[in-house]
Amino acid sequence: MRITVFVRSTVCIFCTSVASGQSMPWPWAARVESFVPAAAGEHPRLLFRKGGIPALRRRAATDRGRAMIAHLKVLLGGGEVMPTRYCNDPPVNYLREDWVKKQPVGTYTVTHGAGFGFLYVLTGKKKYADLSRRCVEKVFAGQVDRDSRYNWKTPGTGFRCSLVLQGICMAYDFCYDAWDEDFRKQVVTRVQAMNQPKFAQPGKKPKYYCTLEHLAKGGKYPPGSNHFGAYLLGPGLAALTFRGDPGADDKQIDVLLATVEANLSRLLGGGFGDHGWFAEGTSCGRISANNGVLPLLQSLKIAGGKDYISPRPHGRYTVLHLMYTIVPTGKSMNESRGKYYPVPSRARIPHRGDYGNDNLYERPIISHMGDFAQGMGAVLPREARAMAWIHKNFVELSDQEKWNAPFYPHLAVYAFVNWPDETTDPDEVLPRTMVDETHGYYVTRNRWQNRDDIVVTTLLKRGPHCYKSGRVRRGTFVWGLGDRVVFGGLEGKTSHYRSAPDGSMELADESGNALAVDFSSTSGAMAVVAVLGKVKPARVGKARITELVVRGKPVTVMTLAADAHPRPSVDGGMINVGGQRITVGEGKLTLVRLSSVEASRRGIRK
Repeated sequence: MRITVFVRSTVCIFCTSVASGQSMPWPWAARVESFVPAAAGEHPRLLFRKGGIPALRRRAATDRGRAMIAHLKVLLGGGEVMPTRYCNDPPVNYLREDWVKKQPVGTYTVTHGAGFGFLYVLTGKKKYADLSRRCVEKVFAGQVDRDSRYNWKTPGTGFRCSLVLQGICMAYDFCYDAWDEDFRKQVVTRVQAMNQPKFAQPGKKPKYYCTLEHLAKGGKYPPGSNHFGAYLLGPGLAALTFRGDPGADDKQIDVLLATVEANLSRLLGGGFGDHGWFAEGTSCGRISANNGVLPLLQSLKIAGGKDYISPRPHGRYTVLHLMYTIVPTGKSMNESRGKYYPVPSRARIPHRGDYGNDNLYERPIISHMGDFAQGMGAVLPREARAMAWIHKNFVELSDQEKWNAPFYPHLAVYAFVNWPDETTDPDEVLPRTMVDETHGYYVTRNRWQNRDDIVVTTLLKRGPHCYKSGRVRRGTFVWGLGDRVVFGGLEGKTSHYRSAPDGSMELADESGNALAVDFSSTSGAMAVVAVLGKVKPARVGKARITELVVRGKPVTVMTLAADAHPRPSVDGGMINVGGQRITVGEGKLTLVRLSSVEASRRGIRK
């Protein structure tokens, strides 16, 4: 078995060491080769340049393109006139999920202007630019989004501003040539001079006002907060959109962009780890990525000539780490109720932390949307094709595709621009084992195939922490064949790690706890998971769990098998599981395969 060796003092072949929050010895971004900055008044520039429009129009003429445009128009409420449904809920600073769920598809959002603007780009028909303008005027007039936390006049928090600004900037960028100069200057002036009071209860003063400078600094939040990354998107897009245009203050813009990029580096090194794990857990990381990092990376590359995507894994793995954990079960486990219930997507993930559960797309709110639509523009092309495969086979529930954009028009635009024409089996692109060295997050899976895939995730106790880090559950989660098993155990610093191409791995911490995962099928099972140390496995499903004592040390062995389970047994300092041996050493478990001769002598079929 070919093994990749890793110990705490070295670097694994597919992960990069990072000291959280510290400056790095090599640049975060590379200059985009042959990049030509947009001239004053040259638009679009955020998602694509003018030279890319013919290819987009050709795509719009294909069967898939027509279907994607038809879906965009559904989200716009028809796509030919202003939407007829508007949210009448008052602005708030707390989520009322029941309020959001009652809003039908096509209800006005703060990104409707972006959707109509994109139709103008594709068709050249001025009526779409006029509809886009009317939608932006409604934003400035105070019309709330389908989720009333998002609005221009009294946003719920600073990070709600970024969605509002994203919609305004995209609409301006797409419709620049069709809008008159006075209106364009009005947009630039209002955004640059924004000083929006944070929502406050009647009779109370707002705690702060949202300016572009306030947002660019991340408010008063640290990089490990889910708010921090979302704060950066708005001012970043505003600077990239307006730079050089009539009415723009380029001095202010240059300072804004420098501040945003400096804080983006802090976020990727001190909130997210080197392979995408976030200080506050799964859903908090998706908030910071979907509402911040992913669209910002794409526009920094296209409009700013800065490539934060290729040089390091940090940025693109804010979404790619999810690709390692998705399992298409069709059901979700509501742990608080302890029962299964149907959900609107097949995609499940081993969730850790606050603001969500194991179902990837259960909540109808913007911070839980867009991983694929926006993420495909912030990864390498081959990785985007692997993401498209995963979405098609693991996420989309029916033949009525929505391209990861169930409610918001701007996500349908990102999907149209970013979705690759072809898919690639993830096994040809992604290694089966992923390590976030910063946080001690280890993920391995046996394959990408179907609902019987087996995924093992372990989170140790290290790396940056933040407000909600205490709600992030540590330990090892094992998913597969309908089972969901949670082990305690590993939490300290890594003392030993090695992995094999088939996803098998060994892991140990400095406290003497260890984990071994065998995906070779040598045992006769699809997977064997062994844990050294005192653990109390909490189990759901029918996995077979055997508790053993080897040389006075407790070892828990779990087998996952479609048919008969091999029975683990102790042989001196080893555990035999079918044709697989596991040696138990000092704070370490080692996978050792039996030779063909010995396996034959024992009557074991390999």
